Amino acid sequence: MFWCVLAIPLALLINDIRIELATPTLGLGADPEDAIVDHLGIWSIRLLWFTLFISSIARLTRQPILIQFRRMAGLWTFAMVCLHVTSYVLLLARVDLMVILDDFVERPYIIAGLSALSSLIPLAITSTRGWRRRLRQNWNRLHRLVYVAAIAAWIHLFWLERATFEESAIYGAILILLFIERIVHTMRTRKRKQTAKAVT
Repeated sequence: MFWCVLAIPLALLINDIRIELATPTLGLGADPEDAIVDHLGIWSIRLLWFTLFISSIARLTRQPILIQFRRMAGLWTFAMVCLHVTSYVLLLARVDLMVILDDFVERPYIIAGLSALSSLIPLAITSTRGWRRRLRQNWNRLHRLVYVAAIAAWIHLFWLERATFEESAIYGAILILLFIERIVHTMRTRKRKQTAKAVT
């Protein structure tokens, strides 16, 4: 059931493409290629934020069972990011290496976006229980790369906005709140451990 919720953004895009094929400009507007890339991009960020939110809400509500949904959300995020990058290469760059290289120089937000993707790749690969057993404590350290991915994704959005920064400001504020919750949780955990050591 949970994967059905995560699939909604993709289902919405498929429906828009269906409408676009039947009635041009009605489903995706005047620039369908940009619309597809933008849709996949913004939902990549939303799903990444949602994945981070699952951990926070599990701690705040003291419902650790919610953590079981984090892996699926993370994999859907990775899939959405891959679709976003693929749609850029196919629809905007037209699989032209020179266009891609020119964009690297002229549009630095692409570098930030690829940094986010690069940070998510090892997380997707090691998301299984088998990898968690093999890596042990290093698994937790490795998966802190999700914060690097989140920051890089936000920078990507911030640099991408041309006229205003309202959208990136909203996503930035949410990210800051998620980070604050993690910092507070870490401080409280360390304090409890210090107290337990002092008692023993």
